[in-house]
Amino acid sequence: MLVHMAVSKSAGTLRDLQLALQLKIEELRQRDALIDELELELDTKDDVIRQLQLEMDRHRRPSQNPPTAAERASTAAVQNPPAPDEPQRTKRQAISAEPSALDPSQLSDVTLTSYCKSKESSELIQRALMDNDFMKHLEQGQILTIMDCMSPTSLAKGCCVIQEGDDGSTVYVLEEGKVEVSKQGKTICSIGPGKVFGELAILYNCTRTATVTALTDIKLWAIDRQGFQTIMMRTGLIKLSQYTDFLRSVPSLQSLPEDVLSKLADVLEETHYSEGDYIIRQGATGDTFFIISEGQVKVSQQNAAGDELLVEKSLSKGDWFGEQALEG
Repeated sequence: MLVHMAVSKSAGTLRDLQLALQLKIEELRQRDALIDELELELDTKDDVIRQLQLEMDRHRRPSQNPPTAAERASTAAVQNPPAPDEPQRTKRQAISAEPSALDPSQLSDVTLTSYCKSKESSELIQRALMDNDFMKHLEQGQILTIMDCMSPTSLAKGCCVIQEGDDGSTVYVLEEGKVEVSKQGKTICSIGPGKVFGELAILYNCTRTATVTALTDIKLWAIDRQGFQTIMMRTGLIKLSQYTDFLRSVPSLQSLPEDVLSKLADVLEETHYSEGDYIIRQGATGDTFFIISEGQVKVSQQNAAGDELLVEKSLSKGDWFGEQALEG
């Protein structure tokens, strides 16, 4: 197995997760705006219907004296509110959340605790995190650390796990049992084992957008926002330091200022290759610079006719190739 790093965009960082979440939030906001427009249109039509009902009532009483302006205003004021049995539409609260991240100086103050888990529980948590839209961007090492720091929680049937409108700071993985998700008293869906829920809370300071209730006795694994962000920032800083050291080892990059190296390190992307895979081919257009962080690479070059091998050598950890791609 070969691991290489290419100058591209970064992956598996807290910023990536926040960006993915922000895109989802923007999509929800656009839907909210559309629903608000439709609700306004419905409200307008409701007003028209009420006015028509007033007119009909007046026409049903031809023998009575026509109401005065004050009476019409009073009648309208009484009839405008919906009837007790008329369903009332409730306005939704749009998602509005500000990203919340730890200050790097606080990392040393946060203690991460590991919790024992069976092999089955560990595998279930890993699969759940990797199947989740917001977690699947994480690197394997980050997934393993998050899994290791998730604590066990058990709740009885009928207990409320998450209450809509409450401040949220914990994400859960359901291992056993079943939960129901509801919004404004209406059931949306049910969730079974091997699923993640409450993930918005670990990235943003936002209130819970739905209520989650245990339909059976349940077993959960949980991690709070502070623990999650500590893991993300610690692994991110370690990677940044490692990548900066790799870049410093390249002669053509050694003259670059420290801040430039740091920026380059921030956009390195880690990718895995299996034995026998081609990384680049002779003659192809190059636009990527590679540094080997694990494994070995065989480099071969043929003459223009392609019938004679001119160069063949091996590269290993710390070696690089493709640096001319950065020069265009």
